[in-house]
Amino acid sequence: MLISLFLAIIVLTSIGYSYACYKGRIHVNCCCNCDVESTSVITGDNEVEKDVASIIAEITDEGSTINAYIINGYPCYQAHITYTIKNMGSYPVHFTNVIIENPNPEALEITTTNHTCTWLSPYETVQGTTIIHILQQAKEDWQYRFQIKIGVECRQECHLRTIGFWKNQFAKALFRRGRLTITTTALEHSLDRIPSQSEIFDFTGSRREKFWQALEILSPWIHSSMEAKLKAQLLALWLNYMAGWTEGCKYKGMTAWQIIQGSEEALLGRQTSNYEYWKDMCDGFNNLGGW
Repeated sequence: MLISLFLAIIVLTSIGYSYACYKGRIHVNCCCNCDVESTSVITGDNEVEKDVASIIAEITDEGSTINAYIINGYPCYQAHITYTIKNMGSYPVHFTNVIIENPNPEALEITTTNHTCTWLSPYETVQGTTIIHILQQAKEDWQYRFQIKIGVECRQECHLRTIGFWKNQFAKALFRRGRLTITTTALEHSLDRIPSQSEIFDFTGSRREKFWQALEILSPWIHSSMEAKLKAQLLALWLNYMAGWTEGCKYKGMTAWQIIQGSEEALLGRQTSNYEYWKDMCDGFNNLGGW
């Protein structure tokens, strides 16, 4: 029994941070700085000897859609579609849901990779596989359709400050040069709160003494040890965390708190081979906002 299937559609739907955006057809590059595309698709099946059915898949709609067609399918035929999705934009994106719309579950069994809760940093990729299994109840000479919708949400833009910003703030507070973005009271409050949660940093003495301690940590020499460079970026991340600027932001799938914990564990455990990795993670997070 041969069955003609017209199988649509793996679709990426872009959900803005506060509202959805559609322009006649589904796009991923609108409303929220998202730019997510399907960049590759590979097909395969379980057919060994019959050489009757075939599957074709193509990327359309500027990467937002994969159209798949099974021709001359039959019961027990199983098609595989392996695809790659890439974040082409400059902000991390979050996959919010995967919805399979299958009006004929008696004829088709559809399974697909669940990307829900996956984060993609800029230019990172994720691979998924969809399997279409034709069941015994499928009708001869019939056409079936289904859709898979993958929801993509743009993360709220982060406004973190770099290590240079924090050095500048403490230098201004110490030498009275220029206007402070953050008050000296707020700077001291952050330094007082960090030691209650950190096993690495402790700021003591007068306000001026604490500011000097922070500035020295934030200002390692070019030829300083990797430990000193890690502590500098870690302190800047702690200051961003205490200011509340890390909430809702991730770098390479990790929150600020996860990076802080990993960095401190590396320092406490003298994991010297990991210092550069965690330094780069702190640095990358601190630069998400470009300040």
